[in-house]
Amino acid sequence: MQKQQRNSKRKSTTRQLVCYSGILVLMLIFSSFNAIRTSSVTFPSTDSLEITADLYITETDNPYILLFHEQGSSRGEFHTIARRLCKMDYNCMAVDLRNGGNNSFISNETAKRCRESRCPTGAANVQWDMQSAIRYVSSKSNLPVILFGSGANGSLSLKLANENENVRAVVAMSPGEYFLPNINIQDTISTLKKPVFITSSRSELTYVTQLVSGMDEKYVSLFEPKLGEGNRGTASLTAENEHNSEYWLALLLFFKDLV
Repeated sequence: MQKQQRNSKRKSTTRQLVCYSGILVLMLIFSSFNAIRTSSVTFPSTDSLEITADLYITETDNPYILLFHEQGSSRGEFHTIARRLCKMDYNCMAVDLRNGGNNSFISNETAKRCRESRCPTGAANVQWDMQSAIRYVSSKSNLPVILFGSGANGSLSLKLANENENVRAVVAMSPGEYFLPNINIQDTISTLKKPVFITSSRSELTYVTQLVSGMDEKYVSLFEPKLGEGNRGTASLTAENEHNSEYWLALLLFFKDLV
């Protein structure tokens, strides 16, 4: 009897995965087929530190998603993810922040310059870089931007969204209270009234649920993985997570509701 139940559960999970994958494929098929033009740019942060970023452009009139890597990482974290987001009729800019390292064999040029000049790397200084990225994109487009951040920089994305009128929505992958006692993210975002997509692994779910508990729930889309433990941060959207399709489907539906 127990064996039949396990087999039934596996079949149900398989059907779910096939359903998720099918819907995801259809959504990507009927999304934009525009070519993606890539280039690297630099612009100054508030303290004049030169920031490096990669642009992924579909159409000049499309809105922008700003991609902020995990602490210790680089813009290379979004090399594949940015291209998939562009298929939803967005432009993307993946930014090297000063609290970074290397990812996907791509060096964080901003962090390298910061080390050479011994510039400060606290949360306030990282926010300078993020704010400068918002200003740079706003000089290219009059449309509000979407912030997409991972880990500690996902938390700062939520904070900045509550402070910057040019931000329309936020995607935060595995955010948390990384900056206590100086910054309490839960308190800071309790008045945030913009669409927010939050995701994590199952083991982090209770933690991130508490983080957004002060927000009006009508603004929060909190995704819980159903087909496995899931992954932390942007790894949940990559091949590293065998069930990444369920994350992508939830994310695509979030962006669809923003239109």
